[in-house]
Amino acid sequence: MLKGIAKRLSRPWFVSLLRIGLGLVFIAASLDKIQNPQLFADNIANYRAIPYPLINPIAVTLPWVEFVAGSLLVMGIWSRANALILSGMLVLFSLAILQALLRNLDISCGCFSTDPEAHEMTRWTLYLNLIWLWWGISVALVDQGRYTAAGALAWARKRMRYQP
Repeated sequence: MLKGIAKRLSRPWFVSLLRIGLGLVFIAASLDKIQNPQLFADNIANYRAIPYPLINPIAVTLPWVEFVAGSLLVMGIWSRANALILSGMLVLFSLAILQALLRNLDISCGCFSTDPEAHEMTRWTLYLNLIWLWWGISVALVDQGRYTAAGALAWARKRMRYQP
């Protein structure tokens, strides 16, 4: 039974949906942070887990890494590498959320909005991160590079060569 489920979950079209979905999640998460780096720095500081001198450099660079890796993942460019990058980020985000929950910090996640009143962090925030982590690991391990922008271009080139 488990082999049947694993086989269904590893089909190329399903893994491509996970890849695109994860990329879109990170693109969406990056947009407000890119526009409001100071507010995002405040969100990071609220976790009380990062040394103060590192907060601003992280607040400026992290959203761009999310945006670029998410965009490349959606297009299917270096899918495994970008899935591993985003999965590593999700592990760190999950640990940060977990420690904040265990310490009963009443803070906003800062995941999709820099507004401190936007979204109260709950266990569901952690659960969503773990689901997205599963998506990232699945893409990194199973993605065969089908249904990508690069694959579509290769297919088009191949078809153009065989035109009579």
